[in-house]
Amino acid sequence: MTNDNTEAYRAAFDEASTELKELFGKIEQLNVRKDRVEQVVTVLGRKIGIPQPVASHRVRLKTHLPGLTVVTRLTAIQGKKEEAGK
Repeated sequence: MTNDNTEAYRAAFDEASTELKELFGKIEQLNVRKDRVEQVVTVLGRKIGIPQPVASHRVRLKTHLPGLTVVTRLTAIQGKKEEAGK
């Protein structure tokens, strides 16, 4: 890599890094809203007698990168088994 391109690469890296941070901030806001909606659904479901699905397996993984932390959440919910051919 030559010195002529170093500034251009640095500027592109900084711009991409800033955009990623903004996106992860928005994702975190969406996760907060999702949690609130799930709580409302749970409360209202109890009031009208709808049984709640039971999570069978939860996974939370954090990946730390320079200047960035990525959090991955996965919840597997056991549902009804469907008959073959339907």
